[in-house]
Amino acid sequence: MSSKTEIWNMALANFGGGSITNTTDTTETARLLNTKYDNCVRTVLRDFPWAFARSIKQLTAVTITLPNYNYVYTYPTDCEKILRVCDEGDLEIMPYRNEYKLFTDGNLQYIASNIENAYIEYTMYVTTTTLYDSAFTKALSYLLASEVAQSATGNNDLSNMMLQKYQLSIAQAKLNSASEDNMPFEFPDSFTRGRR
Repeated sequence: MSSKTEIWNMALANFGGGSITNTTDTTETARLLNTKYDNCVRTVLRDFPWAFARSIKQLTAVTITLPNYNYVYTYPTDCEKILRVCDEGDLEIMPYRNEYKLFTDGNLQYIASNIENAYIEYTMYVTTTTLYDSAFTKALSYLLASEVAQSATGNNDLSNMMLQKYQLSIAQAKLNSASEDNMPFEFPDSFTRGRR
């Protein structure tokens, strides 16, 4: 668990960019970190389905019609990335088909689907740094470093190196998740009967 100040200092340490006392510092480095930070958090949240940011909720239907879709729902305001839209009975399994469509009326975003009383599993926009796990914090520090390194040092190669480290940290998170999720799959009875 790291504070925002600690994450900023991790980012600076990644490329030898010094340190800050807190996020309210008036230095140019602190200003740059503040400008880039929120977008970096959102990017890292979107690049991997982090367990600490996963949420499930029932969608709220609205009276909007859209061709080829029977139901329209409001897009959750705290949603950073949709992982799936499903009915309540499919919450325990990962469906092969995940049909929905996003659209906007120019002011709000909506989800169109043929699933009645649909649920959404999604990555939530989380700003509470104490909820971040160590892998997320590491990845965030590298992406933030890549965003500020060139401006802070004038070295584009250093920025590219930090971006590569970010990409590697996301790849490692995916590998770790795959090994943790590697549990035996139980086939439905109908499949078993069909194979006999």
